[in-house]
Amino acid sequence: MSQENPNLAPNLWERTKNGLSYIVRLRRKPLGLAGLIIILAWVIISIFAPFLTPYGPTDFSSDRFQGPSLTHPFGTDRWGRDVFTRVVAGSRTAFSLALSATFLGLVGGTLLGLSAGYFGGWAEEVLGRAMDILMSFPALLIAMFVLGVLGPGTINVIIVIGIAHIPRIGRVARSATLQVKNQEFVEAARVRGESNLYIMVSEILPNILDTLGVEAAIRFAYSIFLSASLGFLGLGVQPPTPDWGLMISESRNYLQTAPWLAIFPALAIASLVLGANFLAEGLEEVTGGER
Repeated sequence: MSQENPNLAPNLWERTKNGLSYIVRLRRKPLGLAGLIIILAWVIISIFAPFLTPYGPTDFSSDRFQGPSLTHPFGTDRWGRDVFTRVVAGSRTAFSLALSATFLGLVGGTLLGLSAGYFGGWAEEVLGRAMDILMSFPALLIAMFVLGVLGPGTINVIIVIGIAHIPRIGRVARSATLQVKNQEFVEAARVRGESNLYIMVSEILPNILDTLGVEAAIRFAYSIFLSASLGFLGLGVQPPTPDWGLMISESRNYLQTAPWLAIFPALAIASLVLGANFLAEGLEEVTGGER
């Protein structure tokens, strides 16, 4: 990040301007703009979910296995529940899981990566090897093992996915910290006698937020996919709470007679994952592509 005065880190106003400029420049990136529109559309849907349909997500009726119609745009399931309502309501579940897990992974990974990159030496070696070991195991496999011990549930899913993100975000944070820690404004803070905690939080962290933002968008997309996978396996959110992965799992026996039960939640998952990936790609381009 360019500095007018190499001895000073960007102040809050400069950081705010930089953040706004990224949003403006994102308009010139077709994929990034498309991703932002998709994400915002789902955010609006999740916020206003109760007002978008006259049905409730757990309302039963005698209209079982009805195909898409004006009354039920996405059809109904074996219990007569409106699939459109459950897909819309499922967006709230998807966002709550993905955002919470991503935030948990972002906090833990940033803390570990920032510490490893700043202090170096044995701390970097130990934390680096620990992150490499965790990254050697597939996240879904670790999640299945832990949830098999702890049991399924929303909180457990958030914790497991968040922990799975920590080593990957930590590696990115460590790499970004190594690029910043020897810059002159950090050295100036050391000369002023600032504490290590102050330097990491006030000098280094604000200058790696761009990189962490891109990584967070990628982890958010992966959180959506991983939570849906766990729901499909019966280890995620439990019925009757609407969940896209669980909806696909429940539709497996009716793929030939009622394919809409799987098609619409699958399209919802795909659109949100693609939107997050497009947004991450656009952010990477406007922030200089440094990850």
